[in-house]
Amino acid sequence: MQKITTLQKTYIVAKHSSAKALNFILKKELEELDVEIIDIQFNKERCAEVTIDGEDEIIAKNFIESNYGTKRSVADVNVSDQVYGRFKEVGGVKFGTFVDVGLKTSTKDMDGLYPLFELRNQLANGNNVPLTKILRAYGIIDNLPVFFEITKREILSSKIWLKLTENSLNWLKKPFDHNKEALILCGTTRRTIKHALISSQHTEDIEEIERLGLLEYRLICKKGTRAEGLIPELGPYLGRIKIGAQVVKRVENLLDYNK
Repeated sequence: MQKITTLQKTYIVAKHSSAKALNFILKKELEELDVEIIDIQFNKERCAEVTIDGEDEIIAKNFIESNYGTKRSVADVNVSDQVYGRFKEVGGVKFGTFVDVGLKTSTKDMDGLYPLFELRNQLANGNNVPLTKILRAYGIIDNLPVFFEITKREILSSKIWLKLTENSLNWLKKPFDHNKEALILCGTTRRTIKHALISSQHTEDIEEIERLGLLEYRLICKKGTRAEGLIPELGPYLGRIKIGAQVVKRVENLLDYNK
C-alpha cells in the first residue's frame, strides 16, 4: 500500500466534488495497471492524499507524482529536473513570482521562485517589461498549475529558481498562436462553468473548456471574442474565484515593448 501526498488542491467550496473528480480521473488513467484507489483525503493544506494498493502500486505512485506533483525534500531534486507547481502570491513581490512545487527542508516548506528575468526572457522577448504587465497579459493567477524546470538550487540557503518547461511555455502561448484569447479560472467546477455560460448566454463564445487541474480550467474563446469582456458577464455565476484573462493585444505590446 502506498500513500502519495500530491499538489492537487481543493477549495473550501468544493471539497467533496474534488475527491470524487480525482478518483474518477485516476481510475481512468490507471485502468491498465493492477492497482486500486483505496482512499482520497485532503490535508490541512487542502492537498489531495491518495492511498493506492496493488501489484503495480509503485508504477502508479511514480505516475501520480510525475503528473500531479508531490511533497519532497529539496535535496531530492536537481538542476534541470522538471517539477509540477502552482503559482502562488502572484503580484506579491516585484522580483518575480513564487511557485509551490512541494519542496521542503527539514524544518519548513519552501517555495520556488520564477524570477523576473526569466519571465521577461520567456514571455516578453527579453524586453524590460514590468512584472505586472506580463502576469496580466498571460492571465497568470494564484493556483494556476503548470510544469517548471529547476534552473538553480542552493540547499544551504534553501532557495530554488525556476522557469517554465518548453511544453508549459507552448501551452501558455497556444491561444495567441491562433489569434484567440482565453480565460483561466481557478477554484470552480466544470458544471459551474457550464451553468455560468448558459445563464449568461455566452456558450457560443467558447470553443473549448480545458481542464488544468481538479478545479482549474481554461476557456478558449472563439476568434474575435474578447476574454476580458466575458468576466463581468460570467462573474456573478462563478462566485468568488480567481479569473485571469489571456489578452492578445497585451501580449503583442509586451513583445514590441522596446520599439
